[in-house]
Amino acid sequence: MININNIYIVKIPEKYFKKIIKFHIYITKIVKKKDNYLLYLDYTNYKKIEKFKKIYNIELEEYKGLIKYQKILSKHYLFFIMFFLGLGFLVFLSNLIFKIEIKTTNEALKNLVSKELENNNLSLYKFVKSYKEKEKIKSSILDNNKDKLEWLEITRSGTKYIVSLEERIIENIEDEKTPRDIVALKNAIILSIEARSGSIVKKLNDYVKKGEVIVTGKITHNDEVKDLIRAEAVIYGETWYNVHVSYPIAYYEKTRTLKSKKRLSLTLFNKKINFFDKAQFENEEIEETKIFSNKLLPIKLSYENVYEVIIKDQVLTPEEATTEAIRVARSKLLNTLPKDSKILNQKKLKIIINNSTIDVDVFFKVYENITDTRELEEKGE
Repeated sequence: MININNIYIVKIPEKYFKKIIKFHIYITKIVKKKDNYLLYLDYTNYKKIEKFKKIYNIELEEYKGLIKYQKILSKHYLFFIMFFLGLGFLVFLSNLIFKIEIKTTNEALKNLVSKELENNNLSLYKFVKSYKEKEKIKSSILDNNKDKLEWLEITRSGTKYIVSLEERIIENIEDEKTPRDIVALKNAIILSIEARSGSIVKKLNDYVKKGEVIVTGKITHNDEVKDLIRAEAVIYGETWYNVHVSYPIAYYEKTRTLKSKKRLSLTLFNKKINFFDKAQFENEEIEETKIFSNKLLPIKLSYENVYEVIIKDQVLTPEEATTEAIRVARSKLLNTLPKDSKILNQKKLKIIINNSTIDVDVFFKVYENITDTRELEEKGE
């Protein structure tokens, strides 16, 4: 029975070919190559011809079929062992949690959720959870913190978990019957009065100082207070701000784009090898999480979040630096104002050019909510 899965191809000089045929060797295929013949043999017939290799100058050319892969495997078995061990190690790492991002600015709530996750065995360097386990953890955290959490979602992104949440706010319901005045929150010129109850004591374009009454809850008749009610109004006014900005003339800025990638990095003797790094960024920022390092051995394995960045490096003219300084001043001011505020006007007050920076003072007129309240004492008190 011929085993066609294991074919041995031997090369024999033409002058010895007829002599080999005499030994009753079964040949599955013969190919003529110049002064040589290529003979295709199975294992049994190859063993018959093998003892004549030196006598008739027979050379083993190659293998065909399953034997070819068996020979490759036996020759490079260490490589395959290391490859599959490495692949298994990478699969192992890809199923570990290397980062947990809790999206909230409330530090107390962040610590609370972090502790709850840890209690539910969802923490750094633990295995990722199945969808069913993740939903169970989410329900458990919400049930344990009904007074603090309104909503919570746990999303996996590679080896990172993103925890989004919404804080439950229990409003302190103010006594709606408490009498009060509407007063100015700060010095301003009144631009808008929307009063639902109370008596308006100021007019549009009036200048008011901080704490001055604009809408009162006192109901008077003939200069005598007859009753006290709860004044309801929203007041907008023109306010003023001076903003100082020191801006560099030699300008350097590094800004992240929306592009990012994740990779494993192996450092050996100061030489870095990156895995899973197909896309290349011209400029990048790296957030590194060490998986393994040793002070005695020059080796380090890290998990990296890589972000694309755009770098601006330029020397500005005084006019360009002034424009950028005013832009920064506007942004700086708007970040401190309520969302419904807007800048009405701006004016440069002072510009000082130094060796490496420019100092700019900017005056702003702002349209903003100046509503504040002050309780009234009950009659007879």
